[in-house]
Amino acid sequence: MILNELSRWSGTGAGEPSQTRAALVSAGERVPEASYQSAAVPIGTASATNRALIIDRRAVLATDVCRTLTRLKWKVDIFAESGSPAFRSRYCHRRLIAPSWATPTRFLDALRSTVESTHYDAIFLSSEELLEHIPALMTSPNWKTLLLPPPESIKIALSKNASIRLAIDAGVTVPRTLIPADERDVESIGRELGFPLVVKGERGEATRNVRIVRTPEELGTKYRSVVALEREYGGRPALQEFIPGVQYSLGGLFHEGTTLRVYAYRKLATYPINGGLSAKAITERPSALLQAAFAIFKALRYTGLGQVQFIRDSRDDNFKFIEINPRIWGCIGLAQHAGVDLYTPYRDLAKGIPVVPDLQYREGVVYHRFTVELRLILKRPFRALTFLKDCIDPRVRSDFEWGDPGPHLPSIYAFKHLRDDVGPG
Repeated sequence: MILNELSRWSGTGAGEPSQTRAALVSAGERVPEASYQSAAVPIGTASATNRALIIDRRAVLATDVCRTLTRLKWKVDIFAESGSPAFRSRYCHRRLIAPSWATPTRFLDALRSTVESTHYDAIFLSSEELLEHIPALMTSPNWKTLLLPPPESIKIALSKNASIRLAIDAGVTVPRTLIPADERDVESIGRELGFPLVVKGERGEATRNVRIVRTPEELGTKYRSVVALEREYGGRPALQEFIPGVQYSLGGLFHEGTTLRVYAYRKLATYPINGGLSAKAITERPSALLQAAFAIFKALRYTGLGQVQFIRDSRDDNFKFIEINPRIWGCIGLAQHAGVDLYTPYRDLAKGIPVVPDLQYREGVVYHRFTVELRLILKRPFRALTFLKDCIDPRVRSDFEWGDPGPHLPSIYAFKHLRDDVGPG
């Protein structure tokens, strides 16, 4: 509440900004505890000495993590490019401005310097694009508090094609997925799969490299548009059957494939409308979903925070695996409202302290994401009334806080550009 709060395969230190060090813009003052709203997440054993670093290019998802950690008595630094919305949060302790990703070497050198010069009790990553570069930086003991899967598992998780293969090997149902050898195969595969179908890039967060094709006439154009986006890293777009049904996600904390903390939710609304960012969700516990998701993380021997996405096929009621997100995800703020503390056990794992699995979470918790719902209203104005009702309904949790509106204000101010932030659907 806002008012209350395949099936077939063919820091830097506080020094001066420089080319290799992040620029420390300001040291955020710690907000008095009395000003915090009580959170649903249980307060663990964390103390005021705990420090966390969140790494991203354009830090958006860091906001919810930052708020929850501060309530757990942590101090949180954010390393990201200038203009990141999460920098505007009052819960951000230090804002470490990274060099532009236009020069990756400078960005990564500044990141390495930040981590090696400051001890953090936990480091969190919000970007798949950065993930493939991070293992090469992890030469200092200070990096041990960033929990990541094995290198071979990272490679699989970053490839949607390889992830589908892994799911099949793990016995998890997937949409029929075919990879064209070249553009000459596209038309025949399209006829085989039928329409609508999905052109899906091998990489890409959210829906940036995904196109829904409704007619044969638009297949070639949309396939070529994804090929162009994938050319930089040699990605191979796939054609995938369109699955009618409801979208589900499951997120949690994992250690060598064992699930330690978890919660699952059904998407009530998304932007783009046909699938993408969660605008509104409700926690549920479908046993078949949990079983399939656990099989994916076990097959990857996954360690760290991660999320998987499924569609419940309305034709046969089976959960079909869509993709894995090996990073912080959009609805991570829902965890605290479902009674799940992801961060205290994460810190314990980073320290080598054994963590006992606890797979309980509250069902029926409704959560909406303020700015994502605004984007949806631009496409579906009739949802405005539902949105307003959610804002005053005490049963609906929100990622918006009146006491911390800063991360949302840039998007509200630039309302006419909201649709451009996510990429085409």
